[in-house]
Amino acid sequence: MNNTTYYVCHGPDAVHYVESDGASTMASGQPNIEQFDNEQEAVARAEELGYVFTIEEEPLQDLEP
Repeated sequence: MNNTTYYVCHGPDAVHYVESDGASTMASGQPNIEQFDNEQEAVARAEELGYVFTIEEEPLQDLEP
């Protein structure tokens, strides 16, 4: 069972993407925090807001086996 929660935090000049397994707490200085249970929806929203994933943090669905 996957208990991962995804957060997209954003404000006028910043967008952050966070994955949490529930064992950690998350806080942000951004005025908007959106919570997702679905990784694809969270990734789409982060990219819509201008977030650019680096190679180290590419979403799982974009990685090839």
